Amino acid sequence: MAERNSPHKLTPKQLALQDLDEARSLLGVHLHLASEAWNPKALVQQSLQNHLWAWASAAGIGGLMLWRLLGPSPRRKFGRDISDASATKSGLIALLMQPMLGMARQAALKYGSSFLQTYLQNHLSRHEGPPTPVREPTSHV
Repeated sequence: MAERNSPHKLTPKQLALQDLDEARSLLGVHLHLASEAWNPKALVQQSLQNHLWAWASAAGIGGLMLWRLLGPSPRRKFGRDISDASATKSGLIALLMQPMLGMARQAALKYGSSFLQTYLQNHLSRHEGPPTPVREPTSHV
């Protein structure tokens, strides 16, 4: 701001550019302070320090709910099926994983076959050697 009181007169455009530079520098400082204050890692860390029991109980309840949802259903005392195979497949994970395993198996077979094909082509072409030129018989007449 001391530059505004300088003996030479600045044009309005130069004054506007000078004000813009000052505003940008102040905005950068405020942006840095705001990014430090609203950093998600810092917020969670501070919340964990302040509310440890709430986080521990929420983690325990959430883990129990996930265990119940994703684990296999409890075996019934009297089941209609004699075999135990249907009881192990009744869990949510098994229901979700059946289509995924089929897709993974197909993808693995495709990748394996393409890898084997390129490996064999490279391996066989390396051992073939350069093509031998065909010689025509010469006559000694």
